[in-house]
Amino acid sequence: MEKYEVIYENILSDLKRKQVVDIGLFIKAYKTAKNLHQNQFRKSGEPYIIHPIQVTEILNKLDFDINVLCAALLHDTAEDCNYSIQQMQEDFNPTIAKIVDAVTAIELDLDKYSEDDFPKYLAESQTYHKLISIGKENLYAFYIKFADRLNNLRTLDSFPRYKQLEKITETEKWILPMIHILKSWWFERQISNQCFLTRNKPELDNFNKIYNKFFLYNTKNFEELQSNFTNSLTRYLKKTKQSNDLHKISIKPCTELETYNIISQTMHTKSLGEVKQSYLNKFAITKLYITINSNISQKELNDFIFKFLTAEKNDLGVTITGYDIEPFTNKNYIIITDAYRNKYQLFVFNLKDYLRYRNGTVEGIDLNFIDENSENISTNYITVKTRSDENIIMPEGSTVLDFAFKIHKDFGFSVKHAFINDSPTKCPIYTRLANGDKINLILEKDKDGHCKNISQIRWIMYAKTESAQRKLVRYFESL
Repeated sequence: MEKYEVIYENILSDLKRKQVVDIGLFIKAYKTAKNLHQNQFRKSGEPYIIHPIQVTEILNKLDFDINVLCAALLHDTAEDCNYSIQQMQEDFNPTIAKIVDAVTAIELDLDKYSEDDFPKYLAESQTYHKLISIGKENLYAFYIKFADRLNNLRTLDSFPRYKQLEKITETEKWILPMIHILKSWWFERQISNQCFLTRNKPELDNFNKIYNKFFLYNTKNFEELQSNFTNSLTRYLKKTKQSNDLHKISIKPCTELETYNIISQTMHTKSLGEVKQSYLNKFAITKLYITINSNISQKELNDFIFKFLTAEKNDLGVTITGYDIEPFTNKNYIIITDAYRNKYQLFVFNLKDYLRYRNGTVEGIDLNFIDENSENISTNYITVKTRSDENIIMPEGSTVLDFAFKIHKDFGFSVKHAFINDSPTKCPIYTRLANGDKINLILEKDKDGHCKNISQIRWIMYAKTESAQRKLVRYFESL
């Protein structure tokens, strides 16, 4: 049996175990993808079908639904196999077709460009603009792209070094900002780490030996601690007559990037080669997750786990040695030390919050504030209000002028100043906005009450968003 067939059978078995509805749709998607990708091979020489199946495997482990898994299997068929989105919609459903359409690259008309003036990054930027534009309607498209990129980063060895570095640069420019906006902790960890490993490959040998040796040596210690926690927590829940059911306890190593960052912040190491084996024992570089079937608040969970650790510390063989915050998620954790002096980051969640923490947010999030024509995706945003109290989300650092263009192009060209937060003071158009500001624009109008263009070329410097800058540049170019 081929490697890809083994992975497919494992996914299928897992879906049956979960009693997922519409497994037949998944089987059909697999057969369609396998047929369309036949006689296609990856740079490594493997059958191409291995890639969409591995992308699907990633998403299945994160418990995405059947439509997402089918779209993962089919995600390259429109781009590489001439399988039209319209046909896909007829064969499957509009949701699957829409997701695949969002992640399908745009093809440029190469006849329009000579070899000398071919815009190297035009196809790349237009493809991501399309993903952002269509993906706003179905956020799951972003997760297909995340899993696709993760699998590609894991299989970069068959490409020349310069191609590997280009892929990392593209990932850091487009993919990671999207991950930050959707707050997908798992993909952020994995993709950032793969970029780190690839970029630092020449220096990794000694660090990898130290890292792998530490976690291999402690495998039995981790298993012992996991067993102790499971038994003690189950007993404690019963003894305290809690209605909470223990869902899962898992122990996971920090990634190589997380480990290096934790060490370098304290030991002030300037390169991977400076990390010593003894450093790993000094820091909490292992994560311990406790998930409980409960809807109680995070504060109640934190209080509960603290009481548990205090009451059961002798049976657990651990001590509380500190507290800290995880940088990406701002999630609080307890630092505990086991009998072997290993340190852990202990997190406790109810199941619903853990899934949101791990995968990110897809419900109730509106990405319409992202400018899909921008060459950069900001990860820091502020929320401001119009004079009618409508919330507007804008990149951090935006000015009154940016706000005016965001509301309407004519407002941007005719804005004189603004009153902010009902203050009587006139604020110039270059005034930077802060989170929560309420802006009342004052516009120049003609005798008929229409907006009058009073823009000047120096306004280009006052605009901080690409959208506003682009409108101004085009206007002055036209003159």
